[in-house]
Amino acid sequence: RQRAAAGILELPADSAPLLESLRGGLAFASGQSLEANLLLLLGAKLLATAFCLGAGLIGGAFAPSLFFGAVLGLAYQSAAGGGLSLLADAIASYQSSVGIPVGSWGVIPQLTIADAPAYATIGAAATLSAVFRAPLTASLLLFELTRAYDIVLPLLAAAGTGPLVAEFANRRIEEAGRRREPPNDAVDV
Repeated sequence: RQRAAAGILELPADSAPLLESLRGGLAFASGQSLEANLLLLLGAKLLATAFCLGAGLIGGAFAPSLFFGAVLGLAYQSAAGGGLSLLADAIASYQSSVGIPVGSWGVIPQLTIADAPAYATIGAAATLSAVFRAPLTASLLLFELTRAYDIVLPLLAAAGTGPLVAEFANRRIEEAGRRREPPNDAVDV
């Protein structure tokens, strides 16, 4: 038997390939995009968290909200990077089709996005602030964890917008629920 996770979990000796793949990162399904794998992981975590909270198990919403936001931030960064790459290719093909040297407009080199940890941090702050309706706390907490001065403004903007979006969605859900309820006009005799 091999011991993993500081002796908490004991696995049979033939599970060495599983342990190696976990040490090297999660081995996702081949042939799928990063966004699809991240959203699959997000869905699995969402179901596990909902089951645990519904069953009354010990835990909470703090760590899952950080995880959800970080994974959504990474998926958004990956999708935005792909979209920006397609846009850069379209601009380059247009420039070459009209006889302009590619990059002469100075646009192609400037089409970049921030790195993945920045998007994960901003997503985590936005989700944390939306769940707990505490944008300043979420901003300061994530800033203290990362000390990344270059993402302070996007962090504050996302954390400030998160509770607004959550409140808007909550109102829409409540209005839809009120429309489905039958009128309470019946009088008991």
